[in-house]
Amino acid sequence: MAKNNIPTSFTIGGRLWKVIYKDNINEGKTLGKWLDNRAEIHIAKNMKEDDQWVECCDYVMENTFWHEYGHVLQYYGIGENNEAFAQAFATFIMEFNKSKQ
Repeated sequence: MAKNNIPTSFTIGGRLWKVIYKDNINEGKTLGKWLDNRAEIHIAKNMKEDDQWVECCDYVMENTFWHEYGHVLQYYGIGENNEAFAQAFATFIMEFNKSKQ
């Protein structure tokens, strides 16, 4: 495991996926993205808010990982993607990880 409880790589759908941190994604407009053709999840370290760069905190980066992972599950599981599902998945996984004893 790397920092933030985010893995550096994992296997899903029979493929080895890599997690890559980027200084920013989409000129600071996007927190993360997944690339099926490369089997990569990209996570932004910085975001743009009100024309100023802001460093993403650990919680945001971990939530972003689970959000993008949710997209991968949807894509391989049912061949669709839904933003609401991906965010609910991320939120519930974060809550589970933070509250488990």
